[in-house]
Amino acid sequence: MTNKSDIFEIIYSLRSMRRLKKDPVPIEMIEKILDAGIQAPSGINSQPWAFVVITDPEKKKFFGERYDFWLKNRFGDGLLEPDTSTKYGRTIRSALYLSEHMHEAPVILMVLGKRDWPFNVKEQDRVGKAPPSYGSIYPCVQNILLAARALGLGASLTTMHQMFEDEIHEYYKIPTDHGLVATIPIGFPSGKFGPVSREPLETKIHFEEWSN
Repeated sequence: MTNKSDIFEIIYSLRSMRRLKKDPVPIEMIEKILDAGIQAPSGINSQPWAFVVITDPEKKKFFGERYDFWLKNRFGDGLLEPDTSTKYGRTIRSALYLSEHMHEAPVILMVLGKRDWPFNVKEQDRVGKAPPSYGSIYPCVQNILLAARALGLGASLTTMHQMFEDEIHEYYKIPTDHGLVATIPIGFPSGKFGPVSREPLETKIHFEEWSN
């Protein structure tokens, strides 16, 4: 059983691992990660999550080509010659690497949620498709990322699928009553896990009311 200090070590060393080895990931590891994912809480215990696990080269190629196209279409010149002397530039470079090598990730995991209108959307305003219940799905996504880290697997949360979700639904035969929340490439990392850089907590926290 994981103890408290192990959990904090995993949290404090969890980072987006965008450079992945091509070595296959055993299906048993993926199932273990997803089983951790579905232990997450959800609104009224609705458990609205579903998963599409993609390992077939052609099916990964379909996703990877569109992901790469839309990343470059969306950010354009902002991806050209990033200044790798800065933290931001290194992040851009690694994001571009992932985009161009997405199809090589051993596993592309799609995390979906059953569509459900939020309470604040009135009945008469409910036009078109309801969004998935993000508040119920993201705890599951975080569990997946933490479980992958615990098993020594690299993963990164991506959302560029928004630009071509209709194509995804058609190609992977996903029913329209589910919406895609996150796509997570998973594999054994080329880099190392380690401490992450974050702004100090005292710059983010406010007690009782918003204050300096």
